[in-house]
Amino acid sequence: MKYIVFIFALAIISCNNTPKSDTQKEYLRHVGDIPADSKLDLMSFRPCKEEYATVYYAFDKPDLYKGEKPAMIKPFLDLAFPKIKGETGYITIRFMVNCEGRTGRFRVEQLDIEYKDKKFNPKIVESILSTTMSLDGWIPGKFDERAYDYYKYLTFKIIDNQINEILP
Repeated sequence: MKYIVFIFALAIISCNNTPKSDTQKEYLRHVGDIPADSKLDLMSFRPCKEEYATVYYAFDKPDLYKGEKPAMIKPFLDLAFPKIKGETGYITIRFMVNCEGRTGRFRVEQLDIEYKDKKFNPKIVESILSTTMSLDGWIPGKFDERAYDYYKYLTFKIIDNQINEILP
């Protein structure tokens, strides 16, 4: 069964949606891809085989961090922010982990409690992003003893400018 799921995931990401003409926008391979952007990314980060990058939950062990979730969230527990009533919603950090366990291509999305675009106080966003970027215990995704690149996200549920929960 695990082979079927993995092959299915690879088949989905390998589909190439190409535009019909030069005037159309180029599409990503699948939802969740994070294309390189020289304005946002450190060019020192390199995927190992980007064409085979998949989502973190396609692997047998989807919690791909040394010490698992308790170790991953520990640095966030030390972050302190002033309480601001009504400053509530979600901050999601999406990124890529390469086959060596290095991270890059960080993207930030901010939503209110009704999933509409929102701008949080820049201090909380910068703190969460820099803490996420400093995490260094990522484990490469493996299938049949081969390491693969993968996409990961962390969603921070914010209530009154405080981290209330870290998902998934």
